Amino acid sequence: KDTLMNLRYSTSLAALLVLLNAGAMAATNNTASTEGLQSTQCVDSSASNDLYPTKSKVKYATGFSIAYHNTYKVLENKSTNSTYVLYQCGSTKPSVKNVSAFIPVPVKSSAAWATTAAIFLEALGVQNTVKNLGTAPSLVSACLQELLKEVIEPFNDSNSTDTDHQEQKNDVVFNMPGGQDTNTTNTVYSTEYLEPSALGRSEWVKFFGAFFNAEERANKVFDSVDSNYQCFSTKAEKEYNDIRPVIAWTSYAGPTQYNNNTAYWQISFANYKYDIVRDAGARMLNTTGKQSTMFSTSQAFLRALREVDIVIDESFVSYNYSTLLKNYGIADPKQANYSWVATGRVFRPDRIQSTSGGLGWFEAPVAFADALLQDLIGVAHPKFVKDGYKHIWFRNLAKSDPVTVVTA
Repeated sequence: KDTLMNLRYSTSLAALLVLLNAGAMAATNNTASTEGLQSTQCVDSSASNDLYPTKSKVKYATGFSIAYHNTYKVLENKSTNSTYVLYQCGSTKPSVKNVSAFIPVPVKSSAAWATTAAIFLEALGVQNTVKNLGTAPSLVSACLQELLKEVIEPFNDSNSTDTDHQEQKNDVVFNMPGGQDTNTTNTVYSTEYLEPSALGRSEWVKFFGAFFNAEERANKVFDSVDSNYQCFSTKAEKEYNDIRPVIAWTSYAGPTQYNNNTAYWQISFANYKYDIVRDAGARMLNTTGKQSTMFSTSQAFLRALREVDIVIDESFVSYNYSTLLKNYGIADPKQANYSWVATGRVFRPDRIQSTSGGLGWFEAPVAFADALLQDLIGVAHPKFVKDGYKHIWFRNLAKSDPVTVVTA
């Protein structure tokens, strides 16, 4: 399946629609295109010329770096202090010290434990290399769902021996620190979720592209994302700089055995949210710089939301508007003195889901910051988007917006 390559990266938004809706027919096409790839064949041990004339340069991301040499590349994950040497298959293995993993490239078989890694591979058009996936039932991508029927095998995370064998069969296994990891020599950590900016998160497509000698593809995907993002941001700043609604990203956790049977409420201040809320022509609740603020009572939580215009609820348990109000401690919305209640501007990022309830929110928004920004602008400034625009991820609970279940 070469969905994104067939589109020739016309815009990343168009590519995103393919990720969400394409699937069955294209996913069963196992003929992988070499367009946008370099040095696709192995070389002999005497090779010394520059095998990677097309290079990726990091513009926004702070969590990784790429250094190019004639027959190999050095990738560093700065968050985990991990170094990966990617050397052209057949060439002499370079002498580099303190290396976490040596990976021959281009990679022919791969595995991914996280949904974000899987979506980056699909964005690169290399999803046919994927042989194993974690959290497979949660995947929203129709294309990957289709591949799971015949090509991709879910990780058997209930049996560590089976998992070891599955990982060792792949050239590279993408994982997150602290994930269900076995100590294989081909494990590579990706930490795009730690980036402080939305564009920085999306730029990790270059990190993944390096393993497939897909620098040209990665650069085109990201350049499109960046260009669209700047266009949306500039327009939002020009038209809405003086009318910035206040947005709060909230969540509720009911009493369970995991929190000592004590409910709590939370407001998230993740750095990338500051970044994208500002670029959407809105404001975060405050500028404390904290990653989150936790409340032990609904009264204290609601006091913090007094000046909020829009609530985006990220609670792990999905529910309707009346349940949200109850969980937040609001008995009668007509008596509640909150703008976000009075105007019905209460959203959840759960509009698209898999049949098992997995959220698309944990997939494509990381890779496609431009689509995320456009969706958020539609929340903050509904008049900004065209009539008939349908949100991709955000669902208005107060208006009982429906959930869209994506299938292969």
